[in-house]
Amino acid sequence: MQLAYLFHRVQFSVYFIGPESMANREKELPLPERTPLNPFGAIVEDRISNAMKISTFVEYYHTMHKTGHFYPYDPYFDCFVCFHPGFGNPASMHEWEETLPLLLETKVPIIATGYSPWDMQQDLEHLNKRYGNEIDELLKPGENIFRSLRWDLNDMDPHDVTCSNWGLYAFRGKRYEATKKEAEKEVHSERTT
Repeated sequence: MQLAYLFHRVQFSVYFIGPESMANREKELPLPERTPLNPFGAIVEDRISNAMKISTFVEYYHTMHKTGHFYPYDPYFDCFVCFHPGFGNPASMHEWEETLPLLLETKVPIIATGYSPWDMQQDLEHLNKRYGNEIDELLKPGENIFRSLRWDLNDMDPHDVTCSNWGLYAFRGKRYEATKKEAEKEVHSERTT
C-alpha cells in the first residue's frame, strides 16, 4: 500500500510467484481449483485499493514463463524483485538454475536483496561466475537504507546474524545497443581524396 501512496497516479499490478508465496496464508485464502480460465490457480486480490491488484501464483516462475503468461515484458514499467533469494546458497541455488536464465532473457530489471553482507556477497559471486557476461549491473550492491531494523539470531548458529533485506542490488540481462561504425566515414573520406 505504501507504493500506492507514494505513486498515487499509478495503477500497480503486483504478482507474488513461487511455492512459498502463500506461506502462512492457506487458512486465510484457500487455493482455488486450477481451471482453463485460471490454469495456475491464481488468487487475485483486487479490492485492496483502486490503485493496486495483487495476484498470487503458487507456481515456479520458469513454468509460467514458458507458457508466455506474462508476455510481453516492458523494461520501463516491469521489474522482478527477489527478496534474499539465495542465488549462490548451496541449499537453494538449484531452485534458480532454470529460472535465472529466463529472468535475464526478459531484459527487465531484477532487484534483489540479501539478509547480510555475507549472504549478498555469496549471491553476487555466483551471479558473476555463472552469468557475468550476460548481466548489466543497474544498482551497485550496498546497504539498503529501507531495510528492517530488527536483527535475528540463528538458534542453531549464534554467529549467523541476519536482517531482512539488509543489502540491495539490481541487474538485468545484457542489452546490446546498436552503434555506427567509424569505418564508413573512413571509406568515404578515402574516396574524396
